[in-house]
Amino acid sequence: MQDKVTIAEAKDFDYEKLRDIFFTVRRDSFHWVDPLTLSLSDFDKSTKDELILAAFIENELAGFVSVWEPDRFIHNLFVRKEFQGRGIGTALVKEVSRRLGLPLTLKCVKANTDALNYYLSNQWTIEQEAESAEGLYCLMRYE
Repeated sequence: MQDKVTIAEAKDFDYEKLRDIFFTVRRDSFHWVDPLTLSLSDFDKSTKDELILAAFIENELAGFVSVWEPDRFIHNLFVRKEFQGRGIGTALVKEVSRRLGLPLTLKCVKANTDALNYYLSNQWTIEQEAESAEGLYCLMRYE
């Protein structure tokens, strides 16, 4: 059975928890990044001027998506480890597409195999591959 996911625009009082999710998931999952270079303030830099939607399960903040609206570009999609596999990422993407329309795009570092497999299994397609400071990445599209 799927959990009841509630999605809303992030409020100022959500930001402390959002920063923690962003930091913790990156620290625990981004094995290609030196964890000593990560900080809680990275969230604010990474989401500046973006639409941030937060996902809740039973009033507990479980994940978020941030989107650069003019390009419908998903800049960040993070779900707390204990909530992964429960439809939260999919619900966030559906809400972004409902609000902004399709297509959506994002970049996924190839070393992030869990995320890459998630996107590919959810009808995202790879448009191109390129190199960035974090290594090889895939530019992906969702129609």
